Amino acid sequence: MTLVYIINAVLLLLHEIESAYAKEWEILKLPGRITFFLLLHIPIIFVLFIGLLEVEKLTWWGALIAILAGIGGSVPFLVHKVIVRREGYFDSTISNSIIYLNLLTGLITVIIAAGLIKC
Repeated sequence: MTLVYIINAVLLLLHEIESAYAKEWEILKLPGRITFFLLLHIPIIFVLFIGLLEVEKLTWWGALIAILAGIGGSVPFLVHKVIVRREGYFDSTISNSIIYLNLLTGLITVIIAAGLIKC
């Protein structure tokens, strides 16, 4: 579980690095430009790191954060391949590899983490 979570988180962070390079706040028409974009990522990155600690301990919180991170792995695909398709953005080989691998690892993360939650 830990390795899949880490791969998913790394792919998410790689996409966000590319998002900053592509000025995603302009593509998605977010207010506050780079400042808001960076501030928005503070809690996201914090939760990813806390999630790693909890996933490693196999806690309920870890499974929940892993599910959220796994769902997050589908967001780049949904946003850039389904909802807001813009030619020249997120369509290079490396970008597509990150997006599609993130979708795959996100789904795997959700499946494994859901199996860890005991009702």
